[in-house]
Amino acid sequence: MGCLRCGACCTSFGVCITPSDIRRISSATGLPPSEFVDTVQDYPGRERTEPALLIDGEMRILVLKRSPSNVCTFYSPGGCRIYPHRPLLCRTYPFKKGMEDMLSRACPCPWAPDEKERARYEKDLKEYEKELKSFRKFAEKWNPRGGGTLKELLAIIREGP
Repeated sequence: MGCLRCGACCTSFGVCITPSDIRRISSATGLPPSEFVDTVQDYPGRERTEPALLIDGEMRILVLKRSPSNVCTFYSPGGCRIYPHRPLLCRTYPFKKGMEDMLSRACPCPWAPDEKERARYEKDLKEYEKELKSFRKFAEKWNPRGGGTLKELLAIIREGP
């Protein structure tokens, strides 16, 4: 059985995003990044590997904004409003690294992708690793210079590499 597209992951977790995700979503929606990008404080032992950035003097993680009811800003009862342009974290969920890690804390039933889905996941996982590598290089330059404000960061990201 494949993904049920029930939205359980969209309503359960914050979504870490990369600069590439931000540019892709902004370009597709016409929204400025400030409309959909938020940050959360970095914390020890987190399971995600996206780099933390020095923003306003604190190590922060870039995430999609959430509604007051703690739901992804792009989720509606009809599903993801930016599905073709969604972050690579969403495209690769529930896999972390490789196709063998299929555990999900949100999915209501176990599932495994069919052959076509498997090929897409493998492609997206490779692309995500590539984006994370680029993001880490960005963080290695941003953080030692003392970081900056979220507004400054989003302006730099929007300009692109």
